[in-house]
Amino acid sequence: MRIIKYLLLVFILGGQLTNLQACTIFSGKDKRGHVWAGNNEDGVFTFNTYVNLVVGTDSTYGYVGFTYYSPDAYIQGGENEAGLFYDGNSVSPSKYKDYDRKKAFPGGENEMIKYVLKKCKTVQEVLALFKEYRQDGLEGGQLHFADKYGNLGIIVADSMWITKADFQISTNYNLCHSNKDGQTCWRYPIAERILKSKEPGLESFREICDSTSQKSGVSTLYSNIHDLNTGDIWFYYGMDFNRPYKTSLKELLRNGNRSFLMYELFLDAPLVNVFQTYKQKGVEAGIKKLDESHLTLNRKNEILWMLSSDLILINHEFKGYPFLADLIKSKKEAENDETIQATNALALFCTDKAIEARGVLGKYLVKYPENQDMHSLLNQMQGIFDKGANVKFELPGYENAQYIFVEGFDDPSINHFLVKMNGRWTGEFTVSPGKYHYIFIVDGKRVLDSKNTDIVNSHGLEFNRIFVKP
Repeated sequence: MRIIKYLLLVFILGGQLTNLQACTIFSGKDKRGHVWAGNNEDGVFTFNTYVNLVVGTDSTYGYVGFTYYSPDAYIQGGENEAGLFYDGNSVSPSKYKDYDRKKAFPGGENEMIKYVLKKCKTVQEVLALFKEYRQDGLEGGQLHFADKYGNLGIIVADSMWITKADFQISTNYNLCHSNKDGQTCWRYPIAERILKSKEPGLESFREICDSTSQKSGVSTLYSNIHDLNTGDIWFYYGMDFNRPYKTSLKELLRNGNRSFLMYELFLDAPLVNVFQTYKQKGVEAGIKKLDESHLTLNRKNEILWMLSSDLILINHEFKGYPFLADLIKSKKEAENDETIQATNALALFCTDKAIEARGVLGKYLVKYPENQDMHSLLNQMQGIFDKGANVKFELPGYENAQYIFVEGFDDPSINHFLVKMNGRWTGEFTVSPGKYHYIFIVDGKRVLDSKNTDIVNSHGLEFNRIFVKP
């Protein structure tokens, strides 16, 4: 639900990202009485997805939880030893019902989810907890729960309930809003059609994962399918639905408390092979490794985009640009793909090729002159900022830097690039009211804002903090 780093893709695609970002989650009971649950985790692709294992005690259940960028980050989804499954979707914000009447959970929102996984065995117990305590950030989220007893439930900011149907599906609109928040989700009817015609289980859930995986703009980073009665788990990585990693919660917990990157379960997969080759030997060796994999053209292009997303959008690692260049040559539709061309322009701009970057955007806008997001990106590169901008960042010095990003952490976050104007790095952005933690990234190095003395420590790292008023 809460991918902490939307990064530049939010700016590049503006409001369009909401429909792409959220996960597809589904659960249901088969004829044997086994309850199944599954999820496609969608977002800007990153290899920094953690599998976190917490062993149970005499008074708590052990569980597996998935996080981004840090084992200590917000838990995106998971399952516990009692057979309780949890995951979340992003939805349009709603007013939090009875917010002031509910208690703040000690330690915050992540501790509340940890408590659920450690202490709850049924969906009813979870709902009871959320009736007493509030979870900050739920205004833009939808929590999907299922347990091995067949209870399926949804929690949103303005409602919560146990589903009466035999299966439950959630995507990126609030299920209690009759107008579906004015959004159209192509994934929901696909999952619904499959579950209306086929019994919940590994094959039908794998079909849902494959059929609703996202391959444009954002990607499906990983998929997981759970038999909540046996504890068996199947992982799929990077939209490769022919290479499952089969395990169980019991097996995962056998080696104690630990965290590891999910891709380590898929070291033989072409996507991971190419990534590791790149890290060890460079981008040319990585491209050669990909060519030697003899994949279909579509799969090769999917891998090139996921590599480009991780290296360019997530990590600002522009030496990986040849992966994107190879994708642009390989994919016929690339010249008309907004996300690919915006990412292309960003990479060029951040490697002292501003003229070429503006040329890419200009060429695209000749075909699609109505695209306001690309106009905004072009304006940003020229130092023309939004008239409604309510936050300004400046970083003096660093005249010889190739690029500078102001990068947020926590939810909500700020993630934009600065431009050099009159020898000074600056940027003006429109952001929603809230508390923000941020840091400057200068040619890959973290730099605090010396003009802002409000500094906080989060997950062992220092950040500046600002408050944006309504």
